[in-house]
Amino acid sequence: MKNSIPLILAVLLGLAAVFAVSKIISTNTAKVEETVKIVAATRDLSAGEVIAEGFFMPKEVPISAVPAQAIKWNRSSMIVGQRLKQPVQKGNYIFIQDVGLSQGMSNVVGEGEWAVAIQIADKAMASLLQSGDEVAIVGTFKLDFKGGAGVPPGKKDVTMVLFPKVRVLEIPSGKRDQNMDGVIIVLLPPQQAQALIAASRIAELTPVLRRTNDPTALNRMDAGMVTPETFSSMVNDLEVVNIPKTPKK
Repeated sequence: MKNSIPLILAVLLGLAAVFAVSKIISTNTAKVEETVKIVAATRDLSAGEVIAEGFFMPKEVPISAVPAQAIKWNRSSMIVGQRLKQPVQKGNYIFIQDVGLSQGMSNVVGEGEWAVAIQIADKAMASLLQSGDEVAIVGTFKLDFKGGAGVPPGKKDVTMVLFPKVRVLEIPSGKRDQNMDGVIIVLLPPQQAQALIAASRIAELTPVLRRTNDPTALNRMDAGMVTPETFSSMVNDLEVVNIPKTPKK
């Protein structure tokens, strides 16, 4: 009987290991990532070719792997009749920057979206952005405060997120006119487009680059706001540093 106890324990441990492995496999199977269809070339395409039906096909990829410049399959009709600016190999994605958009930018605007051109404060960021990028738009305003509790009324600078996730349609900076420097064109539903136009007249707007298809921080309330009190509170618990007259002492 004593000799059989180790054998029984070994069998039980083996069964437990098999159960644990099967549970892990079933859990991983249940967590299959959602996919999306994007446009890819059906054959080698040359620069200067005019894209026609049959030149492209849907290619299914995980959402987390979708490139920022990719064209979703439900918008594939926008590239028909457009001239390629650069060659695309068979099976490769056809990106927004690959297409000349000779028929006008309206073909790129999705259903229920409006394109809005805004001047942003950070021209360096405008030069880094590309068509298809996703950004959050942050605004810095001067707002009237009523005051209270010993704080006098007056204007304060307030910085907060206006739109947490916006798709960039184009960066026209330097392409047509020097007056376009620092301008980006974004896509928004009509009501939000109007709000952005109004905000652009009273606020300094800054785009913040997001990771494509990032599902976090989609509620503008999550980021809070920054006011002069933000910086005052930061220094309350800090010790004052005295700089010596003689270095290293």
